[in-house]
Amino acid sequence: MSAPEKYVNQYGKECYRGVTEDTQFNGELFHKPEWQEDDGENFAFHSEIGSLTVVDRMTGFGWRDIETGYRDPEGRFWLASGNYDVRESGCETVGEAIDWVKVRANNCVGYLAGEVVA
Repeated sequence: MSAPEKYVNQYGKECYRGVTEDTQFNGELFHKPEWQEDDGENFAFHSEIGSLTVVDRMTGFGWRDIETGYRDPEGRFWLASGNYDVRESGCETVGEAIDWVKVRANNCVGYLAGEVVA
């Protein structure tokens, strides 16, 4: 299997093409976006099978949290908050990392942006 190819998309975001669920996963796939929280750090990994993000920040409730999110290509979003950092998960493949987030998602669980949940 060939290594994924890094490129910059039309929006100026660092992305990878050629990623599959079997692609080897590690923290080196993430980049630090130009925009950062004032009191934390953001990291992102974008590919054609979705985006994984890690945010380390102060919450509105006065404590630090690390949250990992996954947005699939259709726009559904999962968010695992409570000091979950997928880069430190021990996952060996991108597919395992995606599943790791979905299993731990405790806020958003596969919601589409703008979707009303009754």
